[in-house]
Amino acid sequence: MKVTMVWYEVKKILVRPSCRVVLLLLLLLGGYVCYQEVFGDAGLEWLTESGERLRGPAAAREMRSAQAEWSGILDRTMMENALELLKQYEEEEKDHPEDINYRFQRIQALMDIRDFLNLSGKDYYEWQPFDFYIAETLTPETLPDIQEQRIKQLQNFLYDENSSASSYFSEQEKTYLLNCCADMEGPIQVGYAQGWSHAFDAGYYVIFYGSILMAFLVSGIFANESRWKTDAVYFTTEHGRKKGVIAKLAAGFLLTTVVYWALMLMVNLLILSMLGFDGGALSILAEPMDNWKSIYNLTFLQRSILATLDGYLLWMFFASIAMLVSAAASSAGLAVTVPSLLILIPNFLDTRGITRESSVLMNFFPDKMVRAYVGNFPYVLAEIGGNVMPMLYVQRYLYAGLMVVLALICWEVYRHRQVGG
Repeated sequence: MKVTMVWYEVKKILVRPSCRVVLLLLLLLGGYVCYQEVFGDAGLEWLTESGERLRGPAAAREMRSAQAEWSGILDRTMMENALELLKQYEEEEKDHPEDINYRFQRIQALMDIRDFLNLSGKDYYEWQPFDFYIAETLTPETLPDIQEQRIKQLQNFLYDENSSASSYFSEQEKTYLLNCCADMEGPIQVGYAQGWSHAFDAGYYVIFYGSILMAFLVSGIFANESRWKTDAVYFTTEHGRKKGVIAKLAAGFLLTTVVYWALMLMVNLLILSMLGFDGGALSILAEPMDNWKSIYNLTFLQRSILATLDGYLLWMFFASIAMLVSAAASSAGLAVTVPSLLILIPNFLDTRGITRESSVLMNFFPDKMVRAYVGNFPYVLAEIGGNVMPMLYVQRYLYAGLMVVLALICWEVYRHRQVGG
């Protein structure tokens, strides 16, 4: 197979007006999530003393500057200093009843530390509602040990008879979760990491919704040959049945690869360039509201890299499904529908509460792989041969293997098709 054959197949894909529309939609999707994570409702916001709400790079500069003195190891001294200010601003707020944002404006740089105090301040169970005002009820004498509280709350969640987790998880799974919680290395460090946080959030939407749009790009690779009445070429020559089919598969995977990495790099670099590259080496626990229950001991940089690689694997898996359906059914519409349903239906059922997110069957669907790193996602585990691991690890091998198998089936199906059959 020559490179020119692959390039020829790529050009056949790109010449279709529908594919150009899809590429434009993917570009717009990337631009939209960037705007939302930087300037939109999901973006970083900073409230000035004058009451002006800043967004984007201006908000990032203010927050980075304000958090500078609250960066570093979250030790007892830092928590006591933060607690003192929280109580001070709580009292001062009473003297400024006309200013509803008085306290918030002054504790913006302390919000992550305040979240640590709120989350670890009392021995409530994980399924109970979050109390936003626990921090102000603490004293220097009752300041909690954050790591001990994380483990204690998880123990309550896993072993209390009133918790559904008590009977759902096996003893091996409970031990695994507790070990994950206890394996965090070194003291907790806090600091500015908004760029990485918002880039990760944007990447999630690009992977999820982009995977649906991506199916349109490869859906016609095989199906259009039948529509164009050119499939006879592939069944009358040896190269057509073999090298031609391989060239099509290679073109589909190549186009998926180029589009995915171009889009993800664009989104990540745009957001990081505007909100800053600071904080990549911090543990994701430094953002406690989203990662208090995370079982992944990762830095912001590591999480972004792994999530991006997992997203790429998912896109390649969907590309293999779309091409197989395109070859077997000679239908571009069906080739788009099948992978879309695989990610949309389970997600719809979960968000409507129709199925349990932790059910064994639902854990194997690809939407779980997309959401695995999303903060506070329920503990999803697999137990194989007595070894417990996150379902994400199983999915990596599962989808990589399925991608290869589906590509081989696609090759066999198409090269043995009969013209008009």
